[in-house]
Amino acid sequence: MNIAHTTGPVVVGIDGSTAALDAVRFAIREARGRGTSLRLVHVIQPHLQRETVYGAPDVDGDYARTVLDQAAIVAKAIDPTVIVEAVVLQGEPEAVMLSEAASACLTVLGTTTENSLAAWVLGSMVHTVVECSANPVAIVRTFDVERDGAVVAALGDAKVSATDVVVAQAFQEASMRGATVLAVHTQEISSILATAISGPVDHAHPESAMDVRLEPFGADYPSVRVASVYAEADSGSELVEVSDTAQLLVVGHERDRVPGRTLTAVLRHAHCPVLVVPHA
Repeated sequence: MNIAHTTGPVVVGIDGSTAALDAVRFAIREARGRGTSLRLVHVIQPHLQRETVYGAPDVDGDYARTVLDQAAIVAKAIDPTVIVEAVVLQGEPEAVMLSEAASACLTVLGTTTENSLAAWVLGSMVHTVVECSANPVAIVRTFDVERDGAVVAALGDAKVSATDVVVAQAFQEASMRGATVLAVHTQEISSILATAISGPVDHAHPESAMDVRLEPFGADYPSVRVASVYAEADSGSELVEVSDTAQLLVVGHERDRVPGRTLTAVLRHAHCPVLVVPHA
């Protein structure tokens, strides 16, 4: 049940914000765990490019190099063994980061709520990349290097096999960190009531369905401990609450669909990094 990954670098969007540096701190550990390099990307938007005048200062280029140098220093201080590449690219941020994500094993974006305009701009790009990327995308609002909680796998209906990619990703991430997996199975209240009234299908307990799904992944990662809980699906509040002690929240998303209310709430309010795994 191991999952295949794109063989590429871990890509991080760098804009000079505190959130971007937190994204670097998260990403350098991902690159080390995946045995790959780190690619730092700063995008200069077309409308910010000024007509070249001989001898005029390159303000945008100087800023780009400054923030990339700062990000590279942060990465090297954490793990000097990981190869770090820093590049300046021109174009619309959404298009550039989507192009980068196509060849990355993981794309990491920092997002903030400190400034309303910055939050709106970053939020737009985050939603575009999450919606369209064929490879995993991690969103970092805040990152605590000392946190050692569980890796949470956010699951819906136990019969939806597409979300097995979420379980697989969560086990891999937990293995990299030496962490446990907490599988959170969210159900609509109507489904919970129906099961309570009529009983589980085929007389199987709902916990059994969850355990059946988890067993193959546990066999692939015997050192990873796993627990599962059930919660009412209520637009992400349960997942946000669980994220308060988790070190990573892994969620699934159907590619080329606008993020729904639950995923949007998690991306905006989670207290730990969120790893979005696309599926068909």
